[in-house]
Amino acid sequence: MLSPLAHREPDLAAPHHLLLGSDLHGVTRYAGEVAAAAGAPVVRDVGDLAPGVAAHLHVTDRLIHRDPSVAAATVESLSQHVQLTVTLHDVPQPTDGPGFGARAAAYGRMVRASHAWATNSWHEHALIERWCAADARGAVIPLPVFRTPVPVGDEPAGQSEPVLGVFGFVYPGKGHQQVARAAAALRRAGTPARVRVLGGAAPGHDDEVEAMLRNSRARGVPVDVTGRVREADVTRALRGVTVPVVAHRNVSASGSLNSWIAAGRRPLVRDGAYAREMAELRPGTITLFDDATLVPRLEEAVRRPAGTWTSADTDLGPGLEDTAVAYRAWWASVGA
Repeated sequence: MLSPLAHREPDLAAPHHLLLGSDLHGVTRYAGEVAAAAGAPVVRDVGDLAPGVAAHLHVTDRLIHRDPSVAAATVESLSQHVQLTVTLHDVPQPTDGPGFGARAAAYGRMVRASHAWATNSWHEHALIERWCAADARGAVIPLPVFRTPVPVGDEPAGQSEPVLGVFGFVYPGKGHQQVARAAAALRRAGTPARVRVLGGAAPGHDDEVEAMLRNSRARGVPVDVTGRVREADVTRALRGVTVPVVAHRNVSASGSLNSWIAAGRRPLVRDGAYAREMAELRPGTITLFDDATLVPRLEEAVRRPAGTWTSADTDLGPGLEDTAVAYRAWWASVGA
């Protein structure tokens, strides 16, 4: 659901927003939300952009092409046609594995090709500077959160078996396996925990789901994999687990974390630079854990489930309205 600001009329002072790919992709969906909230004209085809016009692109290499170098070349070509600003998503970091070098080089090319660039966190900004484009200077505009209205009568119900919930695509490093291992530890200690995966396999990672289910069965841990959750059902699904967990190891900016917070949850989040940045940005909305403390944090959350919720008066800002204001100020400052 978008805020009332999202319904403003298009404002030609805001750069055109080029939306690539399916609206089911998180980056594309977010780009559309920002465009609507900022009053920016939206185009779906590069051919609809007049030469020299100001344009903004929310970009992750995988949204454009499987080969990072091809994705970078596409952005370079676009930058020669329009005055291009970009927001970089899924910023490369060494934990990406074998593809890190190619992705880092591609993001460096995209930074150098753009008129101006932004990330969603200072953590990502630092990654760009360190690995992709030394001495580059971009803006930081955090991902927004705005509280999701809760349907009347949709209060959480007690559960005989605590459910540990992980939201989003399943892929290596997302933390599903660790959460299942933690559930096994809880069960050995007498707490009959189970795992609910709110999502399905990321493209090309069906084997990760199969491995998770196989390993979980061997440990005696029940695991439910829902597949993709419809947008209309997300809030109810996120409010329907006992303990929300955000366990991915290489997080740089997390839409799934913001979804938990928007639904009124206070998730357990793996400690790291980004997690600490978000804890400072939105005090009282997350609980940090590391490898040594996940099981104790889960035990505490099961004993005191109220600690996995935020109150209605908790400040979740910045919200979408704040994000739109920040983008418009940034575009004005760089002449976009």
